[in-house]
Amino acid sequence: ECQVLCWLWRSIFPGSFSEEFSTGYLLGELLHKYGLQDDFNQFSQSRVASAKLNNFSRLEPTLHLLGVQFNENVAQDIMTGQHGAATKLLYELYIALEKKRKAKLTGVAMEAMRPAATAKLKSIESVLYRERLKTLTPRQADLQLQQISDHFEIKSKAVEDKIARIHIAEQQKVQKLQEEQRAQGIEKHRIGRRRQNEIMARIQAAIIQIPKPSPSHTIKAIEAKRLLKKKREAEVIIIYTLSILIKLQETAREITAQTATELLGIYSDDDYIRKIQKRLEEDMFAREQREKRRRKMLMAQLIAHEAEEEAYREEQLIYRLMRQSQQERRIAVQLMHVRHEKEVLRQNRIFREKQYEERRLKEFQEALDREAALAKQEKIDYEEQIIKERECHEKIAIERAQARYKKHYSICWEVMNQIIDLSTKVGEYRLLTNNRIPLKLMLDWKEIFFNGKPMYEQASIQPLPNEPNPEQLVELNKMNLLDEKDYGEYKSMTGEWCPTEENSENKPPLNNNILGHVLRRLMEIFYPPKPKSSPPLFPPFPIKGCILGKLFSGKTTCAKFIEKVCNIQVLSVDTLVQEAIQAFLKNEMKSEHNVILQEVDRLILLLTVNVVNVLSKLILLCTLPQLSVRAQLGAASQKLLKKGKSIPDELLIDILLEAINQTPPEKGWIVDGFPMTINQAKLFEKAYTGIDPETKDANSGKLSLVTDPRAPNKPPVTSPAFDVSVLLDISDTAVLKRLANLKYAEILEEKIDLARDQVLYSFLDTWPKLEKWFSVHQSTLVKVNAETEESLVCETVKEIIMEEIAKKQNRSKFSYSYFLQFSKKRLWSAQEISSGKKLLPVTRQDLLPPIPVAPPPIDPGSDEWIYVDEPLPKEIPDFLVPYWEMVEHAYMNTIKTILRCLRDEQHSVIYYLADIRKKFQDYLKHPDLKQEFVSQWQTDYNSIADDLREDEETKAELHQRVTDLRDLLWDICDNRREEAEQERTDIMNDGWLPDRRGIAMNHFFSLMQVEVDRFQDTKRLLHDYYRAMEGKIPTDDIQDFTRIPLLDIFDEEQKEEQNKSRRIPLVSWKLPSPEINIIKSKSKGTLQKSVKDENSENGVATLGKDENLITDTWQTAVTAVSNIVRNVLFTSTFLDQTVKVSHSVGSLNIQSTHCVSQFHVATKSRLELIKEKALAFVEDLTMKAEEAYKDMEKWLGSRFLAEMSSVEKLIEVARHHIESSSKIQYEITLEEADFFISSDVKVIPDPVLSPQVPHIETSGSGTLTISQLSTLHKQFLQVAPKGKKNFSFSHLRDWKEKKDLEHQRTKRNRQFPKIWLTKYSWLKYDDERGIMFCAPCRKHNVDLGENIHNFCSGTDDFKLEFINTHQSSEAHAWATCMEAASTASPDTASAEQMLKSMNSITLGRVENIFRTCHAIAKSGHPFTDLDWMCKLDDMKGVDIGSVFRNDKSARMFIHFIAEVERRALKEKLDKCKFFSVISDGVTDGILKAAAVVYVRFASEGKVHCQIVGVQPVHKTDASTIKNAIEHTLQINLQLSLASQDWSRKLVGFGSDGTDVTVGENSGVAKLLREIQPCVQSVHCFAHRLKLVYKGALKNIQLYNILSNVLRNIYYFYHNSPLNKNNLKATYEAIKLHPAIPSRIGGSQWLPRLRTALQILLKGYPAIVLHLRKINSSNRQKVKGLLHLLLRMEIVKFSHFLLDVINVLNILSRVTLDHNSSIADVFATVQSTLETLHMYQTRAGPKERLMETIQHFHGYQLVGNGNISAVRTKVLTNLVKRLRDCFCDASQDVLRATTIGSFKLWPHKMKQEFGEEEVSVLTKHYEVILEAASVKIGEIETEWSMLKLELYNRFQNIQTLTWDSVNSHYSKKYPNILALVDLILTLPASSAETERGFSQMKLTMMHLHSKLRSESVTDLMVIQMNSPDIKKFDPQKAIHLWNLKMKSFMTLLSSSNSDEDELEIIGEK
Repeated sequence: ECQVLCWLWRSIFPGSFSEEFSTGYLLGELLHKYGLQDDFNQFSQSRVASAKLNNFSRLEPTLHLLGVQFNENVAQDIMTGQHGAATKLLYELYIALEKKRKAKLTGVAMEAMRPAATAKLKSIESVLYRERLKTLTPRQADLQLQQISDHFEIKSKAVEDKIARIHIAEQQKVQKLQEEQRAQGIEKHRIGRRRQNEIMARIQAAIIQIPKPSPSHTIKAIEAKRLLKKKREAEVIIIYTLSILIKLQETAREITAQTATELLGIYSDDDYIRKIQKRLEEDMFAREQREKRRRKMLMAQLIAHEAEEEAYREEQLIYRLMRQSQQERRIAVQLMHVRHEKEVLRQNRIFREKQYEERRLKEFQEALDREAALAKQEKIDYEEQIIKERECHEKIAIERAQARYKKHYSICWEVMNQIIDLSTKVGEYRLLTNNRIPLKLMLDWKEIFFNGKPMYEQASIQPLPNEPNPEQLVELNKMNLLDEKDYGEYKSMTGEWCPTEENSENKPPLNNNILGHVLRRLMEIFYPPKPKSSPPLFPPFPIKGCILGKLFSGKTTCAKFIEKVCNIQVLSVDTLVQEAIQAFLKNEMKSEHNVILQEVDRLILLLTVNVVNVLSKLILLCTLPQLSVRAQLGAASQKLLKKGKSIPDELLIDILLEAINQTPPEKGWIVDGFPMTINQAKLFEKAYTGIDPETKDANSGKLSLVTDPRAPNKPPVTSPAFDVSVLLDISDTAVLKRLANLKYAEILEEKIDLARDQVLYSFLDTWPKLEKWFSVHQSTLVKVNAETEESLVCETVKEIIMEEIAKKQNRSKFSYSYFLQFSKKRLWSAQEISSGKKLLPVTRQDLLPPIPVAPPPIDPGSDEWIYVDEPLPKEIPDFLVPYWEMVEHAYMNTIKTILRCLRDEQHSVIYYLADIRKKFQDYLKHPDLKQEFVSQWQTDYNSIADDLREDEETKAELHQRVTDLRDLLWDICDNRREEAEQERTDIMNDGWLPDRRGIAMNHFFSLMQVEVDRFQDTKRLLHDYYRAMEGKIPTDDIQDFTRIPLLDIFDEEQKEEQNKSRRIPLVSWKLPSPEINIIKSKSKGTLQKSVKDENSENGVATLGKDENLITDTWQTAVTAVSNIVRNVLFTSTFLDQTVKVSHSVGSLNIQSTHCVSQFHVATKSRLELIKEKALAFVEDLTMKAEEAYKDMEKWLGSRFLAEMSSVEKLIEVARHHIESSSKIQYEITLEEADFFISSDVKVIPDPVLSPQVPHIETSGSGTLTISQLSTLHKQFLQVAPKGKKNFSFSHLRDWKEKKDLEHQRTKRNRQFPKIWLTKYSWLKYDDERGIMFCAPCRKHNVDLGENIHNFCSGTDDFKLEFINTHQSSEAHAWATCMEAASTASPDTASAEQMLKSMNSITLGRVENIFRTCHAIAKSGHPFTDLDWMCKLDDMKGVDIGSVFRNDKSARMFIHFIAEVERRALKEKLDKCKFFSVISDGVTDGILKAAAVVYVRFASEGKVHCQIVGVQPVHKTDASTIKNAIEHTLQINLQLSLASQDWSRKLVGFGSDGTDVTVGENSGVAKLLREIQPCVQSVHCFAHRLKLVYKGALKNIQLYNILSNVLRNIYYFYHNSPLNKNNLKATYEAIKLHPAIPSRIGGSQWLPRLRTALQILLKGYPAIVLHLRKINSSNRQKVKGLLHLLLRMEIVKFSHFLLDVINVLNILSRVTLDHNSSIADVFATVQSTLETLHMYQTRAGPKERLMETIQHFHGYQLVGNGNISAVRTKVLTNLVKRLRDCFCDASQDVLRATTIGSFKLWPHKMKQEFGEEEVSVLTKHYEVILEAASVKIGEIETEWSMLKLELYNRFQNIQTLTWDSVNSHYSKKYPNILALVDLILTLPASSAETERGFSQMKLTMMHLHSKLRSESVTDLMVIQMNSPDIKKFDPQKAIHLWNLKMKSFMTLLSSSNSDEDELEIIGEK
């Protein structure tokens, strides 16, 4: 107990009793010291909530076991540090421990004594206690948050105290100043008083110095007498006064008595008496009153007298007191001085104390300020360091991304180059092989492509130099790659060497097991395996794992959690190194027993190496104590660290393994943050498992031809060092965020170096290799998302660990049970066998012969076969192993060489055949002499005189010359054909094909030789091997090696040279040359026929001979192999029959015989396969050559036929000119097989039409059929074949028309009235033809398809109604307008003159038509509506005319109206100084893809934004869109951006913000900046707002639910009229205005959502009431809607969302207004952000209505209604995304445009306002401003003056507009107002394009797909730019139409389709 108390006294600091016991660790340690807390190692000293919860959860069972009252409340009181809680528990614990000590019970005994029911109840209570304690204990995150909030509150209080102290100090300073002033005044007054006192003192001193006579007694007596006299006089006066009064009273009495007596006689009655009495009473009363007044006056006089006496006495007393001696007065003065000095000293002391106090306060304040400044500086430094770290991270991340991009780009570039090379290679070979590339070539190219090798040859390797260059090395690698591929296919008999389907079933096994066994045994003897070191022994841990991840990913946190929860040892390499160093410093020693055992075991292994050293070490071991292994490792580590070196990986592995050795086997271990590199992982794997992952078997790969199936291919699979590897995956951004959130003090405690780069990048550099190691090689990697909450991550890691432990336990149980079953089975079988052999008695039945059930014989080499491995002499392996290696090497190299030769042979064949094809085609194109004869003939023909050409004899002579020319040309063609045939024959007989066949067959014969050689070598090796096992000496084989002869394909000279060094026999193979047959032929025909026949016969005969040669050679090889096998079998049989051999020798014979037989079958199979491939190769080669020869023959025939056809055409042309008696004016040319006229007109033969079924055509009245017309044409040619004028179908048509007119005229037989000519001035009559026609229509060729009565060509149907119809027709109106236009001068005619050329009626009609067309275009109606609109005007009585009433006219008039608007826009742009372009893309089913172009400009403060046009684009890349913009401006406005006049006006570009438009590298904005560098690109702010809104609410579940509710409610009522009507009735029933739910989404997404929410909230009672009443089939859907509508979260979120949308709607209106500038948008964004910030702290107006209520419109809402987290997330997302998306405000130029909005101007004049912005804008747009003639030097001056005038003139500056400012100051300040126009020109939104899209889609819906882009542009221009229908003036459009009428009519008459008409209009 004393020790425990001492321990407690040392552990607890004074004053921290409750705090020290609040963690529960000391309580656990106390119980552990008493042996009651066995799991004390799971306790934690940390003060976090989880640690406290763990400690007190473990304390509860122990305390209940002791009988201590302990529950969750007590634990909470102790954890929170309640006063007395820990003391009380300690006291109770002390009592319990005393009882335990007295009872002498241990914890185990107490646990055993507890009843089972009570123990079970206590366990349940413990579980409940833990759960309650978890609920009572706040989370560590909440505590940290509370600490942070408390910390910030302390900081805020400190700041407030500081402010208060500063305020008090200031007040004290003021008071001190006032006190100082007051003290100075007092001091001045005091000094004056002191001076006055000094003067008075001096005066008094002067008076005192004059001696006065002391007063005598006489004076006193006199004074006394005087006083007495005065007193007496006063008394006399008083007495005299009293006597007078008495006398007066007596006299009054006497008079009264006398009067009474006098009257008594006179009046004696009672009345008189009564009067007297009354009078007397009154007199009495008067006297009494007078007496009272007299006495009062006397008393006052007495009092005054006494006061005077008292004053006199005081004066006398003072006088007497002042009469003192000089010494007393001096003493008094001195006392006064002393008192004054004391007062001064006291005041000085007080003043000094006050100064000291002020100084202390000042110094204290300065110290606080210094600490605050240092803390602030430290915080700033820390933030800067964090920023630098983040910048460094971003920089390195960018560099890594660039490196990764370059790497990927280089890979893609290389792959693309390879793909291109492969494509070009395939294309080349397609040309060479006539689109039939061999499969073998494609497979080779595929192999090259997949291995990343170049397709084309990089350098020649023939001959190969000693030091090849890199290109030659690449070619060597390609060659080796293809060699390996071909050899692999040949060896495995796959691919090209796969047997045919007939032979595939008989395919022999590829491996000879017996031979494999023999060779493996020889290899093991010749190459003995190295002894393997025994792996280290570690106990089977339940779990072995590691936790990896970046810094701050939570590895240590998860490890500690796992250590506490799962009872797993956590190993940290850093901690282990520190512990090892501490062990060394503390001289940690080994125990002697362990030292001796370990060292002896180790030294015994080394005993065979060096005995002396081992003995010396044993002596030292017995005499000297040694450090422990951990201490030794710590010593090595400290030594390296002192030198400034890092600890090597090997040493770290040793430290870690030592820690693993010390880990209890039942716990398991997890390494924290290790391994960090791939080297550490491999070293640890090698050290822990004893297997080096990088080592390979020494004998592996030595045997390539055969393998032993019984040999272990791979070492036994061992479990990896780690059972599981957990990666805490976290992004770099999250790591930096966690790093930034750490406090500076924590960083100092943890000693984290923020400046080091390995915070992130060391892990990023090493992790890819580690990931491959753990995921591919180990298959133990598990990734965990570490960006979630800490508890969730820890639980996930815990689940992974526990799952792995469970898997491992299951595997161990399964293996153990399997081992038990297997061991029991083996034991049982062994016992059975042993008992059967020894214990069972032999019975009679056993002696009987057994039933002959013969077991199946064991096949030698099978798994059951037992090999006979007799000992071998040492010399045998030394000889046979090198011999076999030489055989394998020669076999593989020879096979590869032959296959390479075959591959090259295939290439040479392809190139040769392609070459002869090309050469033969070139040969056919050789020039000839035909053109010379043709030119000579043409010259001779044209030299004949013209008068002789008509002569028949001359014609006959010319025809004869033509015949001679034809014969001559035919002879030339025949000679050319014969020469070509001879060339073909020479090619066929050059001997190439036989040579190629011979070379190919030699290659295949060489393959056969290789297989035979391999068989012979193998047979010899087996022969020597088995003879050596039999104990015999190996002998040379009697038979010589078989040599397969090759074909003799050399010339005679080469034969002589080859005979000298010939080792391989050759056979003759050359065929007799076909030239002998050629010489024997006699005639030309016989020659050709004999050559052709001989070639074909020779080809067939040669192919048959080749097949026979191949078959004979194959038979030779097979026979040789069979003979060898026969000899072996004969020898074996002979030995068996003649010699009695042992069992082992017999097995050897069987084994060797079976091996040779099996190998014989395999060799025969391979020889058969080689024969098949040889036959196929020769046949394919012959077929390709024959095909090439046939193509030559085909080309020759087609060339000859083409030449003959050209000659025939030339002769036909010549005879035609002879017959027509005309010269040949053009040059006729025979060029090769073509016939040309005038050198460029090629004459082709008439195509031979396929026979068709003739269509029978019936002739009508007066109309001829086609056949009839053809017959008539032939008759005309027969009648006049030599006419000078060619007769054609056009003349035939004219003739037919004339006949028709005559027929009609004769039919009608009417006369033309001449009076009509005077009535109709335009009417004319043709007397010759008898027709009437319209002069204007014929003059201007206006013919709009009038069928019968065509007044353009004329008609003979003389009726007045036809004339009137024509006069009102469209054709006549057009002709009249064209006539008027042609008569007026276009150069001098004005609009009025042109309009006057029309009559008033025509002008009125045209105006009405133009107005109607404008209305059609403005309203978006189809062009075809013009017809019914004109009919409607006719019904109304409006004179609209009978022409221009179709859709063609509507298109034309609309085009001219749009053209007027375009010209007006062009004029405005010419006048303005700046403009911007706005463009956006549209994808539509009609236009596919198109670009809409707008222009924005400002003139005198007014902003204009108008459409230019719509341009289709075939691609949506930047270059195409930029070209479309330029083309649109050029076509519609004749505006070229390339010209300096317009490029210097371009200031801005607005778009939707896609990468195609605003991309930094290849966007449209960048391309426009190449034209004008000053162009400012602006992303549409309305589009940004939409992106912000969607991004902020994308993952908000409540928003998605609310959106679905609104959408479902809309469709519920929209799709059901019944539900809609019932809802209206419900509205009326509850007396509400009906409001049907509206849809959400679309282009107007924000207003629609706002409207939908308003309708939902206003109509909430009606909708809910109606839904409750519904009882239909979709009741489930209605219930779902009702459930959602009655949820409080939905209702509250709806109000909150409506508040947010109301704010965003204001911003949306500003962004959609085309008059808004960028400055207006920025101002609205700022106010929007402030409002949203306000909503973060307090609810909005709508939301405040729902803060406290539980009902909404009378309906009880369900749910808690807590949406604080959702609203915080929504507002945070909105604010963040608004700032990010509208970050353009940070750009200098865009920020400078804020001066363009008066809303952002300050309320009061500030001189510096706008100066910086004006400077930025002037500098950026300097070139453009100079081009606009703006004086840049005067802009800033004008800005200051304009600003001053505006503030002086206008009170509310924020209500101004720039157009009003321009109206007052445009002439005074032109330069600054020009800059303002530039600012207003910059586009803030592309909303106009969105409106244009909507209008265009609406138009397309009406017009479908009948419009082209030009018509769409016209409609859009009218709809967007033209005035309203009421204000439209068609005069300018009519004038423009009238000017261009003639050209339009000409073009329109030549077009037949709508698209042609529109194309013409677009061009005009």
